Amino acid sequence: MLEGLIPLRELDEAALAALAAEAELEEYPAKTVVARRGVNDRYVRYVLSGEVLVVGNDGSRRSLIGMGNAAIAAEPLGLEDPCPFNAIACTEVKLICLSRERIEEQLNARPLFEYQVDEVAGADGTAGDHLFCQLIQDLMQDRLALPSMPEIALRVRQAINDPNAGANEVARIIQADPVVAARIIQAANSATFAGQKAAGSLNGAIVRLGLKTVREVIVAATMHGVFQTKHSLLRRRMMELWTHSTVVAAISTVLSRKLRGFNPDLALLAGLVHDIGVVPILAHAHDYDELTQDPELLESTITAYRGQIGAMILRRWNFSDELITAVLEAEDWYRTHESQADYADLIIVSQLQSYSGTEASRHYPSLDELPVYERLGLTELGISERTPILEEAHEEIAAVQRLLSG
Repeated sequence: MLEGLIPLRELDEAALAALAAEAELEEYPAKTVVARRGVNDRYVRYVLSGEVLVVGNDGSRRSLIGMGNAAIAAEPLGLEDPCPFNAIACTEVKLICLSRERIEEQLNARPLFEYQVDEVAGADGTAGDHLFCQLIQDLMQDRLALPSMPEIALRVRQAINDPNAGANEVARIIQADPVVAARIIQAANSATFAGQKAAGSLNGAIVRLGLKTVREVIVAATMHGVFQTKHSLLRRRMMELWTHSTVVAAISTVLSRKLRGFNPDLALLAGLVHDIGVVPILAHAHDYDELTQDPELLESTITAYRGQIGAMILRRWNFSDELITAVLEAEDWYRTHESQADYADLIIVSQLQSYSGTEASRHYPSLDELPVYERLGLTELGISERTPILEEAHEEIAAVQRLLSG
């Protein structure tokens, strides 16, 4: 129940269970104050059900909406002490109350990263090394502004993980964002999922797609907002990163349908997030003049650290180990292992296929020479350096890209 909440999503199952055992429940009628700016409080609260209006010091307003165990509002009320805002119940609300002290104890008890920061870069390290050191230090001390999965995606994932949730519950969450709702209907009526009759309603679209597919489509539909930077010199590189990610996601989705043992929805997600570790590097690179002025140094920094940073982000987002492995090993072209082909293999092939026929292809190994070529059985599919899947399935790939781009 607590696993998708901020900042509890960083805790393991045992820590979450310990907090859940101590949780208390509060109820407030409509039009009552549930939090006051400047007041100290020993509790952190989450909206379990109902709607709470949060009014900031600058007059800004936002609503936190809970829909029961299937979709608790992920953002906490009063994580900072004293409280920096006022909050008013718009409807009857139920709040989950957790001890601030116990949350801090559990967060502080988390194991540190696998290696010490001073092992990464010495005094003579490059700007890229020092950037990575800074990112690690900020992560350890909860100062790192890692990309956040959009709120609606978190709430839908949480709802679908509830065995009692159905299309109606998920539809109520999605209806709060008309753009995302339109994308779900668009996906249901796309060539991939379309039936004889168009899905004209959100509920009909959800039923046609299935809850698990809806979960991944929503992440895909909202992911573009993660690939952002305020620095104009790095914005073009971030746009290139997003374009590459959508192409790889489209290829991996189509390829997964031709291979055994892969879920196309997970393949789509793996393609989209395989370079998520590049986002914080680009977002923070402007703090180091050497990186903004030396494109080669920036690219070498990305190559060195994209996987490790990407794995940090996916762990924070509570993604599966198979997707974390895909992020860590997506650039390991000569990767060997004794297990069955996995999503890292799929992303390796999809990336190489995305470069096929372009000038960039000369910087990468030939697909036919790599262990993954036999492991995935691409010979039987007739896919090779000379006959890429881009040619055979051009329309399918284009359809997936249109879905991702809206």
